[in-house]
Amino acid sequence: MNQDADQGPYPWVNSSNDTAQGEEQDPPPHPTTSLEVPVGNALPPLQSATLPVLQPLNASVDLNQNAEGVPGRSMLADGMHFVGNAVLRGPCSIAGLLEGNLMQDQGAEVSVVVTETGRVKGDITAQKISVMGQTDGILDAGQGEVSLHDTARVQGLVRYGRIQVNGADLNATLERANPPQNLR
Repeated sequence: MNQDADQGPYPWVNSSNDTAQGEEQDPPPHPTTSLEVPVGNALPPLQSATLPVLQPLNASVDLNQNAEGVPGRSMLADGMHFVGNAVLRGPCSIAGLLEGNLMQDQGAEVSVVVTETGRVKGDITAQKISVMGQTDGILDAGQGEVSLHDTARVQGLVRYGRIQVNGADLNATLERANPPQNLR
């Protein structure tokens, strides 16, 4: 009988009658690139004492943009809690809890969406702000627009160029930004 056929996916595990079923032998000298482990079985012992090392990034790669040259999208997922401030260069979606401030970068026009599960305790400065969740702080869109949806709870100050309120729970001071001089 071919002994290789009896070995199964683990050549270092002897399944012949000479040893107990599943008794381990020494692992092979060179690890394979993939390893199948049937459900319920333990992984074999670690085969390499060295850890993989990440290669350094190419200095010519702009980390703030994706392959198409468009600023990357930021997202705080539901269930996540972030404490701190962030400067945005692209669109941002908040579905978790943010304790801190979001500001758009100089020269960027950013949109921020606070979803139904999102909560922001801090200030948001962006060209376009859409709130469906809860905010407590300053929403500053400058000449841009603010949309407050029916599921929104907003406290603090809202500064806007254009505003749309669709039945939101609004306990805030509204301040319209002065239009640019050439539009008067």
